[in-house]
Amino acid sequence: MDTLTRHFFDPSKLPAVYHPGETLSEKLQEMGMEVKEFAMKVSLPEEVIISVIKGQGSITPKMAESFEMATKIPAYMWLRHQKSYDDFIARKKTSL
Repeated sequence: MDTLTRHFFDPSKLPAVYHPGETLSEKLQEMGMEVKEFAMKVSLPEEVIISVIKGQGSITPKMAESFEMATKIPAYMWLRHQKSYDDFIARKKTSL
């Protein structure tokens, strides 16, 4: 990071961004749906959904489309949330 960027950008002051898996977990609770049922509904292995919920897996464009059909949350929102999280993590790592 150059001196100019460092002067204007302070990574320690970034607001916390949460993994989209937290949103998915909350949405499943709201819908009264178990992980296994959701996995079947979106045609993905249960392990993949668990990985996302735990914050260990990323939401891909294909997954986002499936999530949209099941949750009524638009695919672009899932992808924007994932990108925001990925950017946040990258900036935190850069600042260390």
